[in-house]
Amino acid sequence: MSQAETTIKHSRVYFQKLTPQVLRDKPLAGHTSSSSEVISISINNCGTRLVTSRTDKSLRIWKCLSDRMVDPTIVEDAHSKAVESISWDPNSEYNFATVGRDEYIKIWRGSTGTLENVIKTPLKSLKLIRYSIDGELMIVVDRESNVLCFAVNQNYKLVNEFKVSDYVYDLQWFNYGHEFFIIALHDGSLPIYKVIDSVDTAINIKLKATLTGHRSSATSIAISPRGRHFAIGASEGVVSIWDTKSMVNCRVITNIDEVVSSLDINRDGAYIAVSFDKDSNSIIYDLETGEELFQVPNSASGKMTFSSICWFPTKSAFAYSSDFGTTVTWMKKTDRDRSDINERGGGLGLNGPRRK
Repeated sequence: MSQAETTIKHSRVYFQKLTPQVLRDKPLAGHTSSSSEVISISINNCGTRLVTSRTDKSLRIWKCLSDRMVDPTIVEDAHSKAVESISWDPNSEYNFATVGRDEYIKIWRGSTGTLENVIKTPLKSLKLIRYSIDGELMIVVDRESNVLCFAVNQNYKLVNEFKVSDYVYDLQWFNYGHEFFIIALHDGSLPIYKVIDSVDTAINIKLKATLTGHRSSATSIAISPRGRHFAIGASEGVVSIWDTKSMVNCRVITNIDEVVSSLDINRDGAYIAVSFDKDSNSIIYDLETGEELFQVPNSASGKMTFSSICWFPTKSAFAYSSDFGTTVTWMKKTDRDRSDINERGGGLGLNGPRRK
């Protein structure tokens, strides 16, 4: 058996041993446990807070301990409509930002659920928000594909704005501070922009290159935390893997045949989680080979929302929307597995198998 085959085998065993723990919280007044669905799941860089947005316009902020999640802080009516996008400030354990189809960016304190700042924008229906990797810039996008860039350290001053010619599905920053970001468009193209710092307060944003190859809409982007690869999900039912150094497509996962709704790559770049917009469960693939490793149980999309899955940045565990979007489930190692590993003095451990 080759080293790659051994790694695949160990990874499958690891995921099969994970135990689902459903995070149940109380529904808001006027709602039942099944009448609101999870839209988005996001975890801070420390892995200590998990926040979800729901169709009832609420946010749930969970404290993540090593063996359980503490009952959430609930923020009602976070925006005038449901929160569509969440982004954690990479320079803070507790602060995160949200947008929710109105004109406001809101900054929240994750430890208390209190609203710390509100930035009013000239746009009316914000749908995406992304802090840069170094936390110095923030970009928001609206439903008309207008893009605004704010300087975080200048009290969220607007420093650039432009419009994209096609519908924007996703935007992600590359792992170079705030130098490059990539956008996924309806026509399948992937423009890459370069941010040029200026001596004055404004900045310049210029189109650096445009990647092509997808025959249908590029719906989602995931950047490997280690920076070697990025992945693109498409409505044609494929996931393409790209090399960040050469910007060349190095492999394609084709055994999907369903519209991809979201992607996420785990902390060491070994696994990619793929979610879909209809009835299929999310699937975890080996990023290097494209081999299917694990089908996430009970993870199909809801009636109103797409399925969502998010890796912890500190371990190879993940949280995902479950029960057709009405609950959140955390996949974790069992207490028995932890005890066995401690007694053996090694093994796969909580962090899962690692590549050499």
